[in-house]
Amino acid sequence: MLELKDLRLSYGGTQVLNGVDLSVNRGDVVSIIGPSGTGKTTLLKCINYLAAPASGTIAFDKIRMDYLRPDKRAIQAIRLRTAMVFQHFNIFKNMTVLQNVMDPLVVVQRKPKDEAREIALEEIERVGLAGKRDCYPSQLSGGQLQRAGIARALAVRPDMMLFDEPTSSLDPELVGEVLKVIKDVASSGITSLLVTHEMQFAKNISNRIVFMDEGVIAADGSPAEIFDAPSNPRLAQFLDSGLTHF
Repeated sequence: MLELKDLRLSYGGTQVLNGVDLSVNRGDVVSIIGPSGTGKTTLLKCINYLAAPASGTIAFDKIRMDYLRPDKRAIQAIRLRTAMVFQHFNIFKNMTVLQNVMDPLVVVQRKPKDEAREIALEEIERVGLAGKRDCYPSQLSGGQLQRAGIARALAVRPDMMLFDEPTSSLDPELVGEVLKVIKDVASSGITSLLVTHEMQFAKNISNRIVFMDEGVIAADGSPAEIFDAPSNPRLAQFLDSGLTHF
């Protein structure tokens, strides 16, 4: 479904991605782990061109693009088939939950408001916020805000979900409610890429784990291969560091 080849990107003098290759099959749930600053979030952003690699190629089903020659039609086509859930919610403060979830359906997909409302209500209920649909962001907890962000992403019916550390901004007691929703999404068959520091969660929901270090994919395997029998010394050091959340 997705194939990235030789992605390279730098910010200033810092090489963030240094030749990343990644293939993802339809229905995969891939967790991307690794130390902070090693390019995990940047890799996700490259998929829908929120970050622009200096070189490399992307193939998303039949959509193909060379990052040296970005194509607006290809970028738009990929964006229409992907949805991203950010660390900091990206919810409009002046809109209710229902309005936030309806917004991309009406503005981007040009759906009639009645149809958009029906879809939005379905996804709001799916993430457990039916009773909060008329609330504004200031009236919601962090966990509820993130669940609203997930509903907003799901409402556009994406082929691939991109989760960028969706629990990193939450208080510990709110993490579980968001992880439950992500687990439900992953189990529904939607192809998902998840950047996370929640190692036990990644182990439980993923069929593949990708370990990034210094801008490259240093290890790629099943949860058992990565967590139970890590063959890469840097991966083993990372898992033993005490900085990961098991």
